[in-house]
Amino acid sequence: MAKLVTQITLGIDVAKDELVICDWSDPEQFIRLENHPKAIRSWLRGFSCPVRIAIEPTSTYHLACVDEALKLGHAAYLINPRQLVHYREAVNLRNKTDPADAYLLARYLAHEADQLKRYQPQSRQAQHLWALMKRRALVVQTRKQLKQSLDGIKLASKALFQQIDNVLKRIDQRMQQLIRELGWWADYQRCRSIPGIGPLNAMALTVTYHRGAFSSVDAFISFIGFDVRIRESGRFKGKRKLTKRGEAELRRLLYCAAKPARSYHVFDQFHQKQIDKGLPKIAANVVLARKLARIAFSLIRNEQTFVKKEI
Repeated sequence: MAKLVTQITLGIDVAKDELVICDWSDPEQFIRLENHPKAIRSWLRGFSCPVRIAIEPTSTYHLACVDEALKLGHAAYLINPRQLVHYREAVNLRNKTDPADAYLLARYLAHEADQLKRYQPQSRQAQHLWALMKRRALVVQTRKQLKQSLDGIKLASKALFQQIDNVLKRIDQRMQQLIRELGWWADYQRCRSIPGIGPLNAMALTVTYHRGAFSSVDAFISFIGFDVRIRESGRFKGKRKLTKRGEAELRRLLYCAAKPARSYHVFDQFHQKQIDKGLPKIAANVVLARKLARIAFSLIRNEQTFVKKEI
């Protein structure tokens, strides 16, 4: 008797022009499909039962597949690439090919679905805002690399960096415009009221807060990647480190905000307290950066403005 299939589990490896698909019910067979909404829609309509897909976010190339799946009522799970790397090692999958990645995604979803959160789409404006934040981080990183590469070389590079700065300025202006259009301006101003939090940090915090429905401030901190990984076994006490699972750009911005935040005496005392505990300055800055994120979350959730304490 044929096995009754009530739900189909798919792993999809995404490239710019092509999707490689693994059906967990037959993991040795793979489908190659054009990465185009019309082709994806036609293929998905061929299923007679619910479908759930695991897909690794790849720039914007995964969006067409995810959007078409959601339109047809299917479930989509965006798998963190960092988690997938560790999962590959755990299951001893040595090959790194498109079919192998599709297989790994299908296997991960089949075994870990209960621990995963279904993707809930945001508006196009919110998606565009998130993409702008990530692209801004790439531009900043590129500018840094260029400066290091051209350091000591007598080239007329001033105009080049001026152009890059103009691009960053235009991105910032567009991000502020989108925050206004989305009705998040009051939340942006609440973040700006925190000492040390400038316009860029406030935008990043506002965008991240509205990225998901966080049950608590701890969930928000975990999403950013500021939560701590504990490694202990018997008498062994491993060094505690950040999980760094969230968006690296937000952690970088918050870390940079820690220094100006210390101009406020309460934050400066908090920072010094961490050093007195024996933490190095970098770790103390991280702790203060995490505190800034916690404060921002509470202000937005409670619709409040930061109020400084007098000396």
